[in-house]
Parts: sequence; structure tokens; C-alpha cells
Amino acid sequence: MPPEIRLPQVTLSPTPPPAGVEVLLVAGGRKPLIPWLLEAAEGRTVWAVDRGVDICMEAGLLPALVLGDADSASKRLLKAAKSRGVEALLVSREKNETDLQIALRTLLERFYRPTAILTGCWGGRFDHTWSNVMSVVGALRNGLGFAAMVDHRELLTVVRGGGAMTLSHGKAPCAVSLLALSERCSGVSISGVHWPLERTLLEKDVPYAISNRACDGMPTCSRLEEGDLGLYVSWWER
Repeated sequence: MPPEIRLPQVTLSPTPPPAGVEVLLVAGGRKPLIPWLLEAAEGRTVWAVDRGVDICMEAGLLPALVLGDADSASKRLLKAAKSRGVEALLVSREKNETDLQIALRTLLERFYRPTAILTGCWGGRFDHTWSNVMSVVGALRNGLGFAAMVDHRELLTVVRGGGAMTLSHGKAPCAVSLLALSERCSGVSISGVHWPLERTLLEKDVPYAISNRACDGMPTCSRLEEGDLGLYVSWWER
């Protein structure tokens, strides 16, 4: 596998490079644009999480697996997917995990150090978004090789201690932000932006390194010595 993750609008080049299979998890939040979704699915295994089956089927994209409690999925579209041979891993609503957490756990059970590209994860309620972000961070700590939460408007990927990330922008973002996802992120550096940082300490309780601007024609490169750092990009202009 090449040491980069190609997505519509951006190419991610993590260090160390990803090593496992790439799975596109389509959740039931804000719908990505259909052309964006179809391009993101190219060359990847697709799993639909709960209402994500609606998003996939409406886009003409047949997932390999549907999983979750199906409480918000269309019964008609779920039945159509199953009739076409899609594997279904359905669980009770009376559970102690979110549907995304079940998907991430299943991913770790089936593959070694997989890459998870999560879409349909933005928009809607803050508690859902926060749960999604922290569930991805937890999965990275438990063996997930690489993760990105992304659609046509927003992207969040995680740089772990000792690692680095380079973003090559196919479409210029309107904002680049750094978010400490652990209590402290030490040795934070970022270049290719209007306000660069060099070996800086960022703390979860003081999230000031937001709303930076990418420099025209330059990739954004971030490095981290210790901690879990969220690298966020927005193409969403108000």
C-alpha cells in the first residue's frame, strides 16, 4: 500500500505510513455529496453504519457490510441491501456501545492495523460528534492503524506522538486547526500555514491553535513528540 491516503480534495501522508486495509465507514450523519462519496469509495471496502446504509444505497454504492441497531435505517433500503448479498451484523438497541464503536471494534477484530476513513460523521448534535471523535481516538490507542473523519466540508485526522502528517490540498481550505485530544500535546510543530508553530505545547483546556490559514500552493505539515493531536481542516465557508 502506498504511504498516503488519497481522498477528494486532499491527500494525507502520515508518518509512519499506514499498513493495513482501507475501509470506508459510512455513518448516518450529514450526507456527503454523492460524487465525493463515490470517489472516496474507489479502491476501498465500504461498511455502512446504521443509517449509513441509506446514504450508500441512495448513491448507488453497495456496501460489503451493514452493522448497528438499524434504528434509523430505512427498512426498505436495508432489505434491498441484504437481498443483494450484503452481510448484516445487526444488534439490539439495548447496548452499551454506539453503532460507530461497534463498527470500530469489528474492524479491529477482522483486520490488523486497518485504516478507517469515516464519513457521514459530521453535522447534527454535538454529543454525537464528540462521541465519534473520542471513539476514533480510543480505537487508535487500541490498534487502529490510521483514521480520518471527513466529508466534502470537514476533515479531522489524528497525529499520534512521534508521528507526523502532511496534507496536500487539492482544494484550498478556509481553516486549519490543531486540537489537543489528550491532556497535553508536546513538541507540536506545523508549517505551510500563516501562523507556524515550532515544538510548542498545546493543552486540551486551552484550545487556541485554531482558524489558521493554509499557505497557497504549500502542503500543511504537522509533527508531534507526545500526545494525540487532532489536525482539522475546513472547506466550509459561512
